[in-house]
Amino acid sequence: MKNNILLLILTFIFSFSSYSQISEEYQLKEASKSAMVWFNNLNTENYPESWKGLSIEITNRFDSTDWAVGVEEMMVSFGDFNGRKEVSREFKSSWEGLPDGYYAVFQYQSIYKHTEKHSEQLILHQDDKRKWRILDYSYDFTEGESYTED
Repeated sequence: MKNNILLLILTFIFSFSSYSQISEEYQLKEASKSAMVWFNNLNTENYPESWKGLSIEITNRFDSTDWAVGVEEMMVSFGDFNGRKEVSREFKSSWEGLPDGYYAVFQYQSIYKHTEKHSEQLILHQDDKRKWRILDYSYDFTEGESYTED
């Protein structure tokens, strides 16, 4: 009887742990889809649609027209987009200093015509309708001519 109870407890713990892992992987997959849609809108100069993918925290701070002008200037300085590769992804169920909720962090290596060693980071937050939205976009690169992917 003791062995059966122990087995039942271990099964419950393992099942809960596995479900949590599956849930995180599912959330990252869904967040990744939203990230790719947002990047596609950004890289095809569809700035009004990319605006719609931003979190309410961002849209409350910036006027859509001013944001689009700023993003367009940034993208022109990068040059033509030539590819992006995901380097890492991370799921977080909380973030210090931010409201409770789900967060996803993605790191990318990107290739643009006027930059070298271009890296991009997206932080997404799941809104109250369970839709993944862009909370932060950051990048780092070395100015120069285009480089080739390894």
